[in-house]
Amino acid sequence: MNLKNIIAVVAVFALVITYIVYNIKKKAKAETEEEVEIDDKTYTLDKMVLFVKKRLDEITKVNLYDIGLSEEELKRRKNKKYELKKALKGCTYGDVNDKKYIKELIFDLLAKEYGVDETNISKSIPFDIPSLLSAQDKFDVIIHEYKKDFGYEALTEMIKKYNLAVLKYVAGESKPCYVITEQEIDDIYEKENFQLSFTDKLEVVVQRIYQRYKGYSSIDEIRDMNIDGVSGRSIRSSRIFFKSSSTNRWRLFKSNYRSKNSTCL
Repeated sequence: MNLKNIIAVVAVFALVITYIVYNIKKKAKAETEEEVEIDDKTYTLDKMVLFVKKRLDEITKVNLYDIGLSEEELKRRKNKKYELKKALKGCTYGDVNDKKYIKELIFDLLAKEYGVDETNISKSIPFDIPSLLSAQDKFDVIIHEYKKDFGYEALTEMIKKYNLAVLKYVAGESKPCYVITEQEIDDIYEKENFQLSFTDKLEVVVQRIYQRYKGYSSIDEIRDMNIDGVSGRSIRSSRIFFKSSSTNRWRLFKSNYRSKNSTCL
């Protein structure tokens, strides 16, 4: 084989290696930087829930040996993958540390990959137009803000501050109940007049996404409060029962109202 042939073989070999390396890097980049197609529904909760499910599924199932990582990066990504799988499993059993880990990851995915910012976040929850907020939206904001100061005593502090644990008559029921109504949630929200930062708003959105993805629906944050436990649709604390009804009322019952046959239950 003459010199020209050797040079040609080396050149072809170099091109093949370059092509392989390029595709490996492209694949690795595509794994984390899939372009988000933007339309009128992109920043709705439904679309963001689907995105989060897909991305976390990709992270847990990707074959790290196929994307040409360095030894150090491979080790780091393997640890991240293991931690994520462990947290996804743990949060289904109510582990608050695993829940925190998953929520922080969702926060980063939405802010860094999905492009959620101050201008589009209100397409998920209309933070800037209180009249459009549902009772659930307002309650989520209230609990989020109270948790900053009171942690897992947030619910108790809200009840104490606004004297909510009193008997009330509710339309359609013959006996008085311990209940928080939508009107009371509206009044509390208006009186508190929260000034939410972008981070606050995104944390509320993250919580809403988390509770639909891995949490316990509308009772997810309440379940983490300092209460004794959850039984069926009711949550029992040392002082009260707290329950969401099909009409979006929040119900409270003192500890001596324990009968499942009670009109209030």
